[in-house]
Amino acid sequence: MKPPMLLIVENDPLLLTGMAAILDKHGYRCFLARNLEVAQKAVETIAFDLILLSFAKDPLAAAEAAASLRNHLQSKDLPVIFLADDFDQHWIEPLHLAGGVYCLPKPFEPEVLLDLVDKAFCLPHLAAKKHTPPAPHFAHEWVRLS
Repeated sequence: MKPPMLLIVENDPLLLTGMAAILDKHGYRCFLARNLEVAQKAVETIAFDLILLSFAKDPLAAAEAAASLRNHLQSKDLPVIFLADDFDQHWIEPLHLAGGVYCLPKPFEPEVLLDLVDKAFCLPHLAAKKHTPPAPHFAHEWVRLS
């Protein structure tokens, strides 16, 4: 069985390659995209298992970006882990409705990223649900969106 394939969308090249190196070392295959255009082309031809989508301050644009990436037959139910420069509780609903299962504020420890990627594979059905998310569960380093 092939290891899971992750799409990582991050405009910072150091963070992008750093995340990929960590995930690759732990058995994940990664496709790296520095912008949404490259990510869009990738989802048209590659079957991914999870999307890691970075954004700065605009959660609505991030939600739209995730929805556009999940607008293909092979990617419509993919879970999304959002990587945010900051976080506000008002972002939970739009990110959840766009397929988000977790939001991880930057900077983060590599172990936290690996933990959330592992958790996302235990809960893939969450990304397909389109309902109001439950009360948020805050860990000290991440936010569950669904």
